[in-house]
Amino acid sequence: MKKILLIAIAGFVAVAGYAQQTAKKSEAIQVIARPSADSVVLRWAPIGTDQWLKANRAGYTIERFTLVRNNKVVQPVERKQLTTSPVKPLPEEQWQKFIGNKYGLVAAQALYGETFEMNIDPGDVMQIVNKAKENEQRYSIAMFCADMSPAVAKALALYWKDTPVEKNVKYLYRISVYNGTDTLKGSVFVNTADKYTLPAVTDVTAQSKGNVVTLRWKQADFESFYTTYIVERSEGGKPYVQVTDIPGVTLSKTGQESKYQYAVDTLAAVDKPYTYRVRGITPFGEYGPASNVVDVRANKTTVSSVFITSALSLDNKSIDVQWEFPVAENDALKGFEVTRAAKASGPYKTIHKDILPITARAFKDTNPQQSNYYKIKAKTLDGTEIISMPYLAMLVDSIPPAVPIGMQGKVDEFGNVRISWKRNTDADIYGYRVYRAYYQSEEFALMTGEPLKDTTFTDRVELKSLNEKIHYQIMAIDRNQNHSALSAVLSLALPDKVPPMPPVWLPVKSTKEGVELSWQPSGSQDVVKYEVYRKGDGGQWIRLTTKAAGKDSVYTYTDQNLNSNATQYYTVIAVDEASLESPPTPVVSGFKLPSLKAAAAVNAVIDRVGNKIILRWSYDDANAVSYRIYRKMNNGQMMLYRTVKEKQFNDTGVIVNNNYSYAVMVIFNDGSQSKLSKEVKIVY
Repeated sequence: MKKILLIAIAGFVAVAGYAQQTAKKSEAIQVIARPSADSVVLRWAPIGTDQWLKANRAGYTIERFTLVRNNKVVQPVERKQLTTSPVKPLPEEQWQKFIGNKYGLVAAQALYGETFEMNIDPGDVMQIVNKAKENEQRYSIAMFCADMSPAVAKALALYWKDTPVEKNVKYLYRISVYNGTDTLKGSVFVNTADKYTLPAVTDVTAQSKGNVVTLRWKQADFESFYTTYIVERSEGGKPYVQVTDIPGVTLSKTGQESKYQYAVDTLAAVDKPYTYRVRGITPFGEYGPASNVVDVRANKTTVSSVFITSALSLDNKSIDVQWEFPVAENDALKGFEVTRAAKASGPYKTIHKDILPITARAFKDTNPQQSNYYKIKAKTLDGTEIISMPYLAMLVDSIPPAVPIGMQGKVDEFGNVRISWKRNTDADIYGYRVYRAYYQSEEFALMTGEPLKDTTFTDRVELKSLNEKIHYQIMAIDRNQNHSALSAVLSLALPDKVPPMPPVWLPVKSTKEGVELSWQPSGSQDVVKYEVYRKGDGGQWIRLTTKAAGKDSVYTYTDQNLNSNATQYYTVIAVDEASLESPPTPVVSGFKLPSLKAAAAVNAVIDRVGNKIILRWSYDDANAVSYRIYRKMNNGQMMLYRTVKEKQFNDTGVIVNNNYSYAVMVIFNDGSQSKLSKEVKIVY
């Protein structure tokens, strides 16, 4: 065997220790066991290339420990060495007996071949192994062969059958390798009372494409039982036969697909029924029960093209679509689908409910759009779709699009305008045109050269003008150049740069309640409010109130929040929509009339000698500074007659035979007054 052996293995790679599910991960040798009525079979594998090479040189020692017998703990533990000497792989010359066993030949080459080369088809998953080091290739392939054949596993010193064994006993088996520098160990626990049954693979599915069948099953549910699988096929009810002579191995994958195993087979006959089933193989060479059966039938395939020959409308309401496909290829089809899109790039949607029969070569689209791109799908029995090139068909369009709506916009302080509107729901909209006017009464001017594709427009206007607003209208245009009516007018206020004119004061009234102010409105049309100010004691202006501007011809406000009768000063300003303020009105003044104090007590006497009437009164208030004397003669009116500072007055201006009435008002230093005293009547 000292020669180069070239071996081709199609599509399989062994993963060392794959089936050793029950072993301790921290141990260098992974071990599994299968109990039966009179024996326990052990299978093991070193966890890596270095461990395998050491074990091949030193050999394996197998020990059995009896821990529990008939549900009672054994004390002390019974220990038995099952091997009289370390178990090693067969010598090179003894592998000749595996001439008829392909796995034995491969394993022998992995052990003793001078070189180890794999002849692998390009793109095969075995390229992964080919890139590894030679010893790693030897190790991987040896482990694969052991999983494929119990006889080969035994020849590789990876298999041991312990017989006889006791019933209802729990054993611990230990596999050890002593190589002088360190010890490699692995162990497994076995209960001989456990019943061991293999499950059937479930949920096997199959898909056919032409005469190629792809089987799939969820190997993740059975990875603790099976290392490999075989696929069996029955043709027309005949006995099942294995599809290939090499079982399939579970490959290491990532993601969702790592849960599934696949197998591919090629059928010899088309339209002939076949059934498939799958069986798992354990690392002990045991075959599991058959899976569920799947029925498969190969289909005829086709590579012919489908193409649309015409798409015409005779009534401008519907479109007749016709296409060609070889009639001889009909038996490769499920049927046809007619798809449609508004643009050549799609997306295309099927425009009928049920698939059209394989004999169909025409379809009437009774509800077309104005512009239609059609594609025909020829759906084959093997699941593929043959799609035609797009074909354009249009209806004559004389209906204008809808009037644009939803307009809104704004003008900033620099005169930049941005307006927008809602996109039309018409399927054939080509664009929009924008019109502008400074006055609604004038003709609107077109502002866009080419129609706008978007629903926004920017503009710039002059703010130094007399108009207060700018006006816009939008028109929609479809692909056939049908124009909508102009939209409603969108009027946008221009930023106000000129302050409003001030209001005009009306005469101020001083009352007992306070100072009553009134004014005529500003001459500016955009005034929104008036603000009234009063001058404070420190000279600052204090805002008293804000009056909303309306259609009133006169606005009034009474300042009742006064604590003294001192003179107050007022101004008012107008504020427009842009929050610009008018110049203040000229300052006006007013005061709160004081409340009248108690009247003085007055009496009068006649001095005939001196030809006068003497008035005297009393008033006890230090703030009294003067006294106003009112007089009425006969039936005349009471009028101010004299003002004096003393509490007495001699009226020398009297005439005999007249009646006189007098009253006195006290004046105080803060300008306030008393009530008029009771009239004193004198007949002179």
